[in-house]
Amino acid sequence: MKTVYVLGAGFSVEAGAPTQLNILPEAFRLFNINPNNFDQVRFSTFKTFLTKQLGYSESQLIDVDLEDIFTPLDRCLSENSQFRGIDLTGIMAVREAVFYVVGKTIQLVLNETGKSKKYINDFARYLTTQSSKRLGGDYRNVDPVSVISTNWDILLDNSIYSSIMDNPDYDAVVDYCCYISSRGETDESVKPGLEKLGQGGFNVKLLKLHGSLNWLQCPRCMRLYAKFYRKAAILDYDNLESCRHCDNNFPEEVNNHKLCSNLIMPTYIKDLSNPQYKIIWQNAGIEISEAEKIVFIGYSLPTADFEMRQLLSRMTRKSAEIEIVDYCTDTQEQNLRKKHWVKFFGERNVTFNFSGASSYIRTLVESNS
Repeated sequence: MKTVYVLGAGFSVEAGAPTQLNILPEAFRLFNINPNNFDQVRFSTFKTFLTKQLGYSESQLIDVDLEDIFTPLDRCLSENSQFRGIDLTGIMAVREAVFYVVGKTIQLVLNETGKSKKYINDFARYLTTQSSKRLGGDYRNVDPVSVISTNWDILLDNSIYSSIMDNPDYDAVVDYCCYISSRGETDESVKPGLEKLGQGGFNVKLLKLHGSLNWLQCPRCMRLYAKFYRKAAILDYDNLESCRHCDNNFPEEVNNHKLCSNLIMPTYIKDLSNPQYKIIWQNAGIEISEAEKIVFIGYSLPTADFEMRQLLSRMTRKSAEIEIVDYCTDTQEQNLRKKHWVKFFGERNVTFNFSGASSYIRTLVESNS
């Protein structure tokens, strides 16, 4: 049986990662504790946009939805229009500032909490063990598991990579299912999964629909670059190297291909035209279509996430088992969440587990040990 795990923000909460709703409250809390936690120019640009252009009062700032920030900005950029007196250059600066605050907040919260990510390490070892059945060139006949994630954080990425490196018998890579390179020219830890399969190794598939904090992209050739354990999209914000491939191919323009972040931000008009994201989303559809079981962990299937909803609606088998893993102790709220999922998937085999991600993974690992 092939199982596809679909992860939302709730998957990482028990390891200390903030939910989307908590990002802005955490940002202002961390700034109030120590303004030096952030680049103060960018934070000022971010806050000024909320208060001056969007008209929120100081008391309302922690309740602002990220979609209500990014949607007007992205719409103006797509239409080449101003936003309340801000020209296109200013809109881009605001968007960059908001993106910076969001990413920096995620990093700071994870650094601050110090919560255990044992369950993520255990899940990574389980995924790697299952994927290792493809070792030795048998990947056409064996494909037991994959992960589709809507999260930017790299907790699972790093854990999978560690589980690979900890076993000397494994010849494997974390496969983002797109065209990707390592940031370091001599670093062999990042390479396309198909290349590793062709060498007789195996891949652990992790499809990140909205991008990843360890990804950077060349604006010319559109290659993605990655490095494990490095939140490059935030930490290297002001000191990014130029694409080595384009510098080599266009020597007259050396250092003119600065890498940049390419995260898809919360917005009602997500732009999925980036060729790398097109590949990831196409492969996600294939994974879903092949799944005999789909397990949603910490994903709420929000109404606004219509791209994901249409992908699931279009590509999920009628015979596929659906399991929802969430954390909720209130019976009334559980019933509301059940109704939400059953309304979408209709009359099929949908089961629910409200014990949370860590409890579910502990049971999963024990049952397969």
